[in-house]
Parts: sequence; structure tokens; C-alpha cells
Amino acid sequence: MAQLKAQVDKLLTNVAIMQKVKGAVAETLLPTIKSAQYSGLLGKYGNSHLRIENSVKGGRGKYRRVETITRSTQQFLIEGHGLEGFVSKEDYANVETPFDAERDEVIGLQSVLILEKEKLVADSLTNTGVITQNTTLTGSNQFSDYLNSDPIAVLKTARKAIRDGCGEIADTAVMDYDVYDTLRYHPAMLDSLGFKENRPGGLNYQELASALGVKRLLVSEAKYNSAKEGQTDSLASVWGKDIVLGVFPETLQVGIQTAAFFVAPSGTSPRKVYKQSNFNPPGSTAILCEDEYDILLSNAACAYVIKAAIA
Repeated sequence: MAQLKAQVDKLLTNVAIMQKVKGAVAETLLPTIKSAQYSGLLGKYGNSHLRIENSVKGGRGKYRRVETITRSTQQFLIEGHGLEGFVSKEDYANVETPFDAERDEVIGLQSVLILEKEKLVADSLTNTGVITQNTTLTGSNQFSDYLNSDPIAVLKTARKAIRDGCGEIADTAVMDYDVYDTLRYHPAMLDSLGFKENRPGGLNYQELASALGVKRLLVSEAKYNSAKEGQTDSLASVWGKDIVLGVFPETLQVGIQTAAFFVAPSGTSPRKVYKQSNFNPPGSTAILCEDEYDILLSNAACAYVIKAAIA
């Protein structure tokens, strides 16, 4: 009997590459570096070039030798993430146009992989053990208390901590939709843009970004089922009630800092779909979806997390 082999399906792989999860922001938030190796060291520059030195040499004095470029390395390990689905001959027979049994299976599997990726990024960037620049709001300090809270002061503290920590200005904020939906009506945020309390519908994304003091605002609508299998469904927000501010450039260049980024294999898409014919039961097909990446925290000083921003 010939050995069964799983082969990459180009059409289904294209489905996987194009697949998005509504409201997921992690793949937009973090830039990606491609690597020919699956593990190794990535270099990054220090801040020695920002030090003020005395460069006056005098009449016959020698130029003072300094070290302006310092480098360090960080280890990465690209891991494979994969899930398997199953299409039976009954699925093939029962699914009619415009539905497609194999395509639909890929969409389902890839959605789970993307959601897992989103949760891994969110958990890392909202973890105060990882992002050591942080504050936790309680009671009347939470932004859902429109009368007593002061988001302008909290956000100013966050932006200053980032600039003092890494020398860069925060360019991005990310939060769950519920946090956005609270902040966009906050009197202090409205007032900061001159709207007072007269702004039908509250602030839009770009207006709130301006009030936050960043160029880019990413609002996650992603939810995940926090219930164990077999229990009643319970949907929770992937990004919780926190706000993350930070330096997250949309593209990476030499010398540019970032709080975190993805490392993915170069050459081909890290997302692939494999098909394998099954004989048990006859006429069925195994669908395997794969993604490969590492989430690398580059500089925690480039980020600040506001925990429990709303009640």
C-alpha cells in the first residue's frame, strides 16, 4: 500500500493567506522580520549614539575616541503552529454552492490559528511582568467614571515614560472596542479636542488617536470563547480592559526601535495548507493548516500598559 503524503494545496493556501478574523489587530500592530533560519540571534543597537560627548580638540589636541555604536543580540525561535480538520465524503455531498467543504474547513482552522496568535500577543503586551512600565486603575480612577477620572493625565504619564525609557515618541495605541466605546464619550477626551460634551456619536478612531497623542489607534473587536469544551459558551475580549501605548512602527528599518515584532521564515508564506487523502473512512480528506512565527519582545521600554482602564 502506498504511503499517504500530505501535499501543499496552493489554492487552499491562498485562502489561508487571505483569511482574516474580524477585529483582530495583532498582525497589523507588530511588524515582521523574515529569517532564513528558524532559530538564531537578531542584532539590535543600543543608545550610545545619543550620549552627549565633549568633542572639542583644542589647538593640537587629538580627536577623542568614543564608542557611539553598541550592539546586542536577542535569541529567537520560530515555532510551527498547526491544526488538523477533517472533510468526510458526506460533507462533500451535502455542501452546495456557494459553500465549499474544503475551503470552509480552512477558514475555520485558520481563524482559530489567528485568534491564538492574537491572544498570545495581547497576553504578552498586557502582562505587567513583561511590560514593566504600567499602571493599574481602580475605582473612580477608571475611565468609565466620567466625573472623577483623568485620562489626559494618565496618558501623559504613559507617553512620558515611553519617551524617557527609549527616547522615542509613542506612535500607536491598541485597545478593545469596549474601552474605545467608553473613551470616545469621555468629557475630558472630548474637551481636549475642543468638542466639550457636544459631539454626536463621540470621537471617531482618528479623533480619539489625536486625543491619545498617537498617530495610530487599533481597536480590537476580537472575542474568544473562554468556556471549556462542553460548557456553555462565554465570549471574552482578547485584549481585555487594558490600553497599550507604544512604539510600533509599521515597517522596520535599521536603527528603528519597536516594542515587539514577529519573526517569520523567509522564502515562502508562513501559512500553508496541506491535504491528505484518507481511507478510513473512505472518501475523506484531512486538512492541515500551518503558521510559523515567533513573537519577540524587542524593548519593553517602548511600551506602557494601562491595566483595567475601565470597570
